[in-house]
Amino acid sequence: MARKRGTETVGDMVRSMVVVLIPVAFIAGLVGLLRPSSETVRDIEWEQALESARGAAQYDVLGPERLPDGWTATRVAYESGTSAADGVWRMSFVSDEGTYVGLVQRVGDVDLLVRRELPDVEADGSSTVVGTEWKRFVEADASDPDRALVLDKGDSVVLVLGSGDYPELEEFVSWLR
Repeated sequence: MARKRGTETVGDMVRSMVVVLIPVAFIAGLVGLLRPSSETVRDIEWEQALESARGAAQYDVLGPERLPDGWTATRVAYESGTSAADGVWRMSFVSDEGTYVGLVQRVGDVDLLVRRELPDVEADGSSTVVGTEWKRFVEADASDPDRALVLDKGDSVVLVLGSGDYPELEEFVSWLR
């Protein structure tokens, strides 16, 4: 016999919640098992994107001639702006030691690009790589600072940044063509 409306008990409410939560918990667990781990690094084919960017940009787009074994490309993108001169070339890699190395290239002012990409940095001298002098920048007030090497090529500004030390960034810069 059915109870009158309004005479439900706390026990009825608990049973109803259990009935609803069991399928929700099952679906959440299934999604958690099937979703790739955030630690999974997806390797991207970067060579063709580099060639496409070279055809689209109004500056000499740089990219590595090669990558050593163990390095993984995680992002490559040529972001066109309102004009061809506004285009931004971006590449990101994870090294064989698990550090991040990125490249950003665009037309513009060195200081503007540095502030846009690394807002809290300070100048840290220079590095000479393959006969070219690059300005050094280091993240200010950080226990594990990111570093950057910046070059004004005349037709564009190149910023190579990463979580490793300067020698790793300099090695990456030596691969650029």
